[in-house]
Amino acid sequence: MVPLFNYYHALNKLKRKRERYISKYDLPDNIKSLLKAPLPGLDDDLFEVDYVALDFETTGFYPEQDQILSVGYLPLSNQKILVSEAAETFIKSSEKIKAETAVINHIVPEMLEKGLPLDEVMDMLFSAITGKVLIAHGCIIEKRFLDYYIAKHFQLPPLPLLWVDTLSIEKSLTMHKGTHKSADFRLASTRARHGLPEYSAHGALIDALATAELYLALLKKRFAGTKASFRHLKIE
Repeated sequence: MVPLFNYYHALNKLKRKRERYISKYDLPDNIKSLLKAPLPGLDDDLFEVDYVALDFETTGFYPEQDQILSVGYLPLSNQKILVSEAAETFIKSSEKIKAETAVINHIVPEMLEKGLPLDEVMDMLFSAITGKVLIAHGCIIEKRFLDYYIAKHFQLPPLPLLWVDTLSIEKSLTMHKGTHKSADFRLASTRARHGLPEYSAHGALIDALATAELYLALLKKRFAGTKASFRHLKIE
């Protein structure tokens, strides 16, 4: 029974999906390197895995009509957030910034004028996440924009990446308590529930840092007194 359960576990299914993806498609070198990097095992200690916390600031929710304004990320290793290796890059664009998003993320046209082309930023991101597990809070946005970029620029289906979503973890914890219907799952509200301080600023890198801190707090709460492994953690 255990070997059968292991075979159908989401992590092992992802490994097989990667193998099929690599064999089926003609991939650029950076994508091939990303997908050939080994994934962690079911019983690997979650506190010892290498991660990258990631956040996109965008003009909206739909990549077909919206754009990425900035990309922020930073690595985590052995429960340490490596702030010295953090990166935040604005995307050079001729598109107009929406007033409603500028109010939230404070990104103005002058910032984008000094930005980098999207292809260059994505190349840097693919290098940074190679061999790492991705963390995001509500990763549907990051996944959606990444998938669209991959389809548009390489004519490829969505990349089989390993995501951990702090929003999903928090929902599972509040559901266990029976409070999920009334809970506020926004990043700041979720951090507040776990005693984490509020950041006054808002942006891709600040949100990536906030997500990284939240993830470590969630792991300690979710796996208090038990072994923390991918076997018992939902992946996206």
